[in-house]
Parts: sequence; C-alpha cells; structure tokens
Amino acid sequence: MVGGFSESKLLQEIFKLTFSQLKIVIPAEAGLAVLKGAVIFGHCPTAINVRISKYTYGVQTTRIFDEKIHPSSQRSVYDDGTVRCINLFDIIVREGDKLVVGGAHTQSSYRPVNESQKSMNIPIFISRNRNAKFTTDLGCTHVGTILVPLAGRGTDRSVTVRMLFGGTEIIVECVENATNRIRRLNIDFLT
Repeated sequence: MVGGFSESKLLQEIFKLTFSQLKIVIPAEAGLAVLKGAVIFGHCPTAINVRISKYTYGVQTTRIFDEKIHPSSQRSVYDDGTVRCINLFDIIVREGDKLVVGGAHTQSSYRPVNESQKSMNIPIFISRNRNAKFTTDLGCTHVGTILVPLAGRGTDRSVTVRMLFGGTEIIVECVENATNRIRRLNIDFLT
C-alpha cells in the first residue's frame, strides 16, 4: 500500500482483515512512495520497462458479413454490392497485457475494400472490455485516425498497423506495404 492514507494504522488493519489471503506490503514512508517513484521515473524513464495495459487497443475495421456470427445491426451493403460487417473492433492489445516500453506489439494488416481506393482511414479505439467486439459497444472510445495514402490499384494492397508503447504515449505506426511509407499517430494520455 502506498500514498498518504496508507500510513493510517486503522486502514492497514482493515486491509489486512479484508484481504487476509494476500500479503499486504506497506513500505516505510508509504506517503512518500508515490512521489519518490515519480522522481525516479522523471530522472530515469527506463527504470520502468514493462507496463500493464489499462485498456484494450484496436482498429475499427470491416469484414465480409457472416449472418451466423455478425448481428444484422452491423450489416452494410457497399457500392460494389458486397455485404460487410462494419464497426468491428480488431484487437491489437488487450487490457491487462504486459507491454514492453518502447517495444512494438502485435501488428495486423488491413486491405482496401475497393480496388480504386486511394487511401485508407485507420480509426484507433480503446475499451475497458478485454474482448470488445464492436467499436459501437458501450465504453469504446475513438482516440484518433490515421490517413494512409495507397499506391497503385487493387484489393491486394495492404497496410500494417503496429503499436509502440512509450512512457506516457502510444505511437501507432501504419506502414503502406507497397512503398514502405510510414504514417504515425501519437496518442498522449497525459493531456
């Protein structure tokens, strides 16, 4: 236990009784532990090299509609006549996953839905649900969109999306695979 309230003997006893199956650790000067941690992190950001993901992160995407698994509320008919499931939450990182600071995490590739498409919008979403299904679900929040220009024609072109987790921000990288052009979006969670 850390923070000013953690120095209260009454609170310590309540925690020990309530969570008797757990070992409760209370450092000396518990009230200063948070401040000391912030100072250490400020002087040496690499002191913390693994974080636990607070959210599920993903990309809004579409897939060919399958009436066996997709709800009719997410069904959409495109100009070319294809029927697609829209607003899918394609998970890249799940809430609770361990994230190596500065490391790239799971990447996914996306393709244009029509062959003459000149660019792709890559909408980035977060959720507190580890198993988010749709970006329209309660608790899903849009945090940014990356516009990625596409070279050439055809639906076999692709964009690879990966997330890099830094100190207080996430960098979303989109690589247009035909040209290796990279677009980045910084999501700062301190502002």
